[in-house]
Amino acid sequence: MFDFADDSSIFLADSLHRAIVGANDPVQVLYDAPFQLEQIYEGRVETSSPACSMLDSDVASLSVKHGTSLTVMKISSLVGNFEVIGVEPDGVGMTRLILTKDP
Repeated sequence: MFDFADDSSIFLADSLHRAIVGANDPVQVLYDAPFQLEQIYEGRVETSSPACSMLDSDVASLSVKHGTSLTVMKISSLVGNFEVIGVEPDGVGMTRLILTKDP
């Protein structure tokens, strides 16, 4: 049986996404931006909820926290510039970063 807590990097092995924080080297992440339908007063707004998952060790070494700006790339294409608005460690070696578009 494989111990995911021992080596969470297996989750990132096939990821095409990288995150860049400041002048640091890119690190592998799992990026997603699922569809979200928001109810506002009498209407609805279609939006997305961008997030990425990163190794705890990368979060620590890059000092990622609320307010950190990061750039997400897919291969060599820009996905977007974001600000971290949520930090959710999963307890087994990965942290989900909740993102918003950086103004």
